[in-house]
Amino acid sequence: MKEEKQAVADCMNRLYRQGLTTTSGGNISLRVSNERILLTPSATDKGHMTAEQIAEIGMDGTNHTPRLKPSIETSMHLEIYKRHPHVKAIVHAHPPMASTFVAARQPINVKLIAEAYAIVGEPEYAPYALMGTNELAASVAGSFKQHTACILMENHGVLCTGDSLLQAFDRIEVLENTAKINLNIGRLGGGIELNAAQLAEIDSMMGRHA
Repeated sequence: MKEEKQAVADCMNRLYRQGLTTTSGGNISLRVSNERILLTPSATDKGHMTAEQIAEIGMDGTNHTPRLKPSIETSMHLEIYKRHPHVKAIVHAHPPMASTFVAARQPINVKLIAEAYAIVGEPEYAPYALMGTNELAASVAGSFKQHTACILMENHGVLCTGDSLLQAFDRIEVLENTAKINLNIGRLGGGIELNAAQLAEIDSMMGRHA
């Protein structure tokens, strides 16, 4: 399991280097079995994380690494994994541009750039709830629809899922870039969205069917 722990640590270090999280912000998890996940802990420098600092959490909430303090958002990660068996990895952070749109309650338009629509899909909004609570866990886990991969958490941040850590990381990075593109297009007076046929082509290519 050390290899998987190192992968989680490397993903968090990369998230920090890319400016997508702060020293104390965000959390990343990986499902390693039906009974256990790996999760970044609280009170740890997110820019210099090591494999030894990655917690092992049972699906029942048991901390199998008691020397490590579980993330404040442990319940949110577990609730997503329980409700959505297809999810293998989760990246949650507060990237500044995407979080700006979230705080303004403005949608991030993914239909302006083909890459964004293909990789991110249509994000869903999760109603606000206090961080670290069961209410937030239920809000986020309950906001997923059939093909949802990214959740915009009202007045909080964003969360992206994937079949792997790389896919989840790619989605949060593309989402942040898409928010920047949205802002730039707004400064130019507006953009032109992909049309319905073009979006359907991408859905077909990505295997997204109603």
